[in-house]
Amino acid sequence: MKKHAAAAVALAATMAILLAGCTGRGEPAQGASEETGDIVIRASYPLSGPLASAGLSAAGVTAYFDAVNAAGGIDGRQIDFEAVDDAFDPARQVSNNQQFVEQDDAIIVINFGGISVAARPPLNNAGVAQIVQGGETELSDTEAFPFSRAYVPDIAWEGELQGRYITETFPDANVGFVGFNNALADSQLNGLEAGGITPSTVIKLPPGQADVASQVTELQAAGVDVLVVTQGPPTIGALLSYMGEIGYHPTLFIGSPYADFASTVIPAGADNVTGALSYQWFKDPQNPAVESDEAIVQFTEDMAEYSPDGDSTQTFTLTGYGLASAIVSALSEADEITSEGFLEAWDTVSDVENPMLIEGASLNGGPGGRLVYQYPPAHVRRNELDPRRRDRQRRGRRHRRVARRRARAGHRSSCPVAH
Repeated sequence: MKKHAAAAVALAATMAILLAGCTGRGEPAQGASEETGDIVIRASYPLSGPLASAGLSAAGVTAYFDAVNAAGGIDGRQIDFEAVDDAFDPARQVSNNQQFVEQDDAIIVINFGGISVAARPPLNNAGVAQIVQGGETELSDTEAFPFSRAYVPDIAWEGELQGRYITETFPDANVGFVGFNNALADSQLNGLEAGGITPSTVIKLPPGQADVASQVTELQAAGVDVLVVTQGPPTIGALLSYMGEIGYHPTLFIGSPYADFASTVIPAGADNVTGALSYQWFKDPQNPAVESDEAIVQFTEDMAEYSPDGDSTQTFTLTGYGLASAIVSALSEADEITSEGFLEAWDTVSDVENPMLIEGASLNGGPGGRLVYQYPPAHVRRNELDPRRRDRQRRGRRHRRVARRRARAGHRSSCPVAH
């Protein structure tokens, strides 16, 4: 049984939660695909609708898989990948998955978000591997659903870290919470409670809600002075900018899924997030601190070459790229290229580098079938948010990229990213 430190604090202190567990393994309802021909992987993403920002991941997945194919594939086999839209509708996701299994013979299906819970039974009955980009605790139940895994951390772990930090640093705080009206919020609230915090005011909003004036008024009237926010665009930007507009400045804890420039900093305005706290495990392509990072440079080049219509400035795009890298890492170590062989390799991944992870973090198989357990701290400082600094560094990065391409005169490395 492995133990993992789910890291952290903000600022100078350090705390850790030891996570321990083991995953169950069931028998597939039907045989796995034969090891011949292309490796078929499919994805159902919200390419439209209120969570279309998450659908940007598909472009990152495409870029990474195409780069691997250009370098010779996996043991000479090409990856056949396609992504289709579900508009974050659980019925459409289930229907898409059915097509992937029955018509496309996929051995791996990628899904997004808490709606993927409903998609687990049919995929598990078919013996097809399901990989979900989702932080809901339910997605860690690998004993009941042995063919389902979640890539990103369980947000309850982050909630517990937040709760412990708030309890120790702001013992008399009046804590509020703003999240989605779904299981992601419930998971994070359970984590906060495990860390000693039961928010006095809880507000759950549907994805895409931009009018949040009444909710901000409610938080202010309740005297909330520490606010935990895990909401996506445009909600989080509207929330924080309106708080700044009316002069309401509680201590902010921003949930890691949206603690980035594109989702929060730019739409909210730098002045309204300066001093905010967050636990961070992935890189932000727009963060000047990683502008010369080797993996980010490679990601940007692969996006330009293999997925030119995708937006390489978005964190969700990089998340998809990192997920594809994790899948390739497991497939490359699998004893057989089947759903079951892939999952066995996924569960035993150890200290594997990944282009989306911040320095010092790595992928490790462990409790609940997840691969990411490290939560180093992040503290937003004003100079990091200066748009002039970010734009200057972005221009310099673009010039260096063009120079490298000219120098190589069309020659590529045989491996798109080190694994």
